[in-house]
Amino acid sequence: MEAWTRNIKWMAETFGAERLGFLTLTVGDLDCGGRYRNLRDRKEAQRRIHSLMAGVIAERYQCGGTITERHQNGGIHFHLAVVCKSDIRSQIDFEACFPPKDSRGKYSRPPDYSTANRALREEWAFWRRTAKLYGFGRCQMQPVKSTGEAVGRYLAGYMMKDHGARLPEDKGARCVRMFGHWHKEARKPGERAIKPPFNSRMGWNTIPARVWREIVKQVVIVLNYKGAKITEQNIKDIVGPKWAWRIGKLAPFVWFVDDKWQDPELRDGVLMHNLEVAAAHRAAFGETARGCWWHVTELTLEHLRGWTVLQKMLAEVQGDFWNGGERNGNVANHKRRESRRVHDQVCATDGWERPVVLVET
Repeated sequence: MEAWTRNIKWMAETFGAERLGFLTLTVGDLDCGGRYRNLRDRKEAQRRIHSLMAGVIAERYQCGGTITERHQNGGIHFHLAVVCKSDIRSQIDFEACFPPKDSRGKYSRPPDYSTANRALREEWAFWRRTAKLYGFGRCQMQPVKSTGEAVGRYLAGYMMKDHGARLPEDKGARCVRMFGHWHKEARKPGERAIKPPFNSRMGWNTIPARVWREIVKQVVIVLNYKGAKITEQNIKDIVGPKWAWRIGKLAPFVWFVDDKWQDPELRDGVLMHNLEVAAAHRAAFGETARGCWWHVTELTLEHLRGWTVLQKMLAEVQGDFWNGGERNGNVANHKRRESRRVHDQVCATDGWERPVVLVET
């Protein structure tokens, strides 16, 4: 959602808010009685918008974004932010052209379009002719009244509406897509399109977010193997209401498992975390056989009792080192052998229900 907002803000800052258009498209057909019926089949709606994007929108507008929304009545709508070829906002009286709507979604008074400029009227005429050719019904193009960021956040609200009205068959369907050439200069023939400046992936699907979930999963797996019996429902009761904060404070001192059962991107993310832990440990203690404060398999609930307890445990680790336990390598190598037995056999589970399977080798 944040990436979407920042991309729309970039469009307004780069091309000017006066060229930014807010286009709404409804999908539907006329029944045998001549009445318009909203289309409720998401796959068919996606087929139509894809055809429209390829045949019309990609050629008419330099760049933009699309949000799919399913209404509470099941109908599919598409909301687009696009960059028009010229200014569509100057001279317009927003209050007259777009009066407020009542509880039924109808205008409270008849709109007056006399102040709309020529470019905006041409957009309206174009979509009246074109939309029906691709299986779309009512369509509306509006200029941006405020800032690009405000429009981005307003459109992002449709994501939440779509999430609340989704049907079982909508599972896995894309809600957001970006299109076009994201550069101030027009795209030249044969030139590859430049992608949006901000990654349009949802925040929960980025590599850092996936690494964080993997860290939490491994911590829970290990604690459950040691008898904690943590679930999604009782983690606040066992670890505390600030369990995420506590794991976040502990993670920079812990080496986590990176293995072949993880996909390459996730494995690389966990490995980068481990390298950062090793670098910090090397800066604190120099070269040692251990390379981290704790391996994930050594964690107990005591490590998550709070920052004060964690600081005390860190001091104990440091004390052991300077007293010679880590320096001569015997303790370090013993701990390393013990942790590797678990490290090599941590299974790819969901971290909540199934216990980790450990096999001595």
